[in-house]
Amino acid sequence: MDQPVAASTLGTLPSAFAAACRLSRNDAELFERCRDALVLRFNSTAIWFEITTPQGALPRVGPAEVTSNSLEVARIRSGETQVVIRSGPDVAEALREAALPLAHGLSVVVELRGILMERQAALDDATFQLRALRQVARLLSSVHSSAETEQLVLDFMAEVFFTWWACLMRPSGDAYEPRIFRSLDDRVHPGPIARSLLDTVLPTGVGATGGQDIAVAALAPPTTELVVPLDAGTERLAVLLLGPRMNDRQYGPAALDLAGTLSFAAAIALKNAHLVEQLQTAANTDELTALLNRRALEERLAAELARSSRHALDTTILLLDLDRFKLVNDSGGHAAGDELLRGVGRLLKEQCRQPDVIGRLGGDEFLLILPMTSPREAMVLVGRIQASLARLSPLGLGHPVTMSIGLAAAPHHGSTVGSLMAAADASMYKAKRAGGNRAEVAGEF
Repeated sequence: MDQPVAASTLGTLPSAFAAACRLSRNDAELFERCRDALVLRFNSTAIWFEITTPQGALPRVGPAEVTSNSLEVARIRSGETQVVIRSGPDVAEALREAALPLAHGLSVVVELRGILMERQAALDDATFQLRALRQVARLLSSVHSSAETEQLVLDFMAEVFFTWWACLMRPSGDAYEPRIFRSLDDRVHPGPIARSLLDTVLPTGVGATGGQDIAVAALAPPTTELVVPLDAGTERLAVLLLGPRMNDRQYGPAALDLAGTLSFAAAIALKNAHLVEQLQTAANTDELTALLNRRALEERLAAELARSSRHALDTTILLLDLDRFKLVNDSGGHAAGDELLRGVGRLLKEQCRQPDVIGRLGGDEFLLILPMTSPREAMVLVGRIQASLARLSPLGLGHPVTMSIGLAAAPHHGSTVGSLMAAADASMYKAKRAGGNRAEVAGEF
């Protein structure tokens, strides 16, 4: 039967070991403090600790050289942790009684510390995932354009996983094309990936996949360590490629699960941005000509008038109305009339400058908003438009396509949308009453 260690032998060791456990920030420091307590108690530096943990053997604690006549005074295993204590022969017998309970205590402490660290790591991962999900919720709660959402998704995922590089690829034709790329590694330059090949390897509904997958690695650029499809139902909106992590951590199961959860939220954000843009386009676009509609034109004109007022700039508008348009519908039907209106829309876009605003008010009426342009300068554009109308097919009974055009300028003919439009409308009807195929400027200029 084992005999208890005499109090005179242990002396103050229990309190010293307890203090070591309280004060140590890691295993290495704990072993150093416990050894120091033994060195002080037994007045010998020839004491060594050899520790093996589930993560492998730790560096030996004690003098760099182990004497050839050192003796093993204690060996204890607790779970996957083993502690061996050695000493010189002069203190081996006295140390043996204290070493056994100490080795047992250390092995238990190391085992418990390992469990605690695993639990803490799991808690840290859970906290990190909650923070990431909260950020995604913020992303989903705000409406951005598709381009802004793409950038937000890429930046967010790259920062969550702390990667050296990241690339967001969007489907375009037969390939996934790099849309946004950020990198701290100049050696990486992602190129297009064949859409059919990647979709075969990663069909919709498959979660994040490690870059070590042989089929994925054959398609992805070098150093890709994670491929994250962004799927909304059966529709693949994008594919995110992530490089190595800057903290050298691997993409383990927890990271793959988090990437899968975040990818679904990111896909929804991309889909929402696309739908919002579609709604905005539908609300502001004339369905027949794909030009701006009346509502959008009035909003743009109001903004332009405010800008021209602040900076004392001229803004001229052109109200254009097709002459004898009824002949088209009478001779060729509404389909021919629609085709003519589409042709006029294309012609106006060809002749106008990039800053000019082009739209269809309704029927056969079009409106052009010309920023920083006087009526005299606008007449140059009128001439080009009238000359280019000859390219369009003749109206019924062989009549050429012509337009009556009314010009009005802010602030000379009006400073509000209503007043300026009324002035342009009056000048347009003046041109029409004069026989059409002409342009009239409102009032005196």
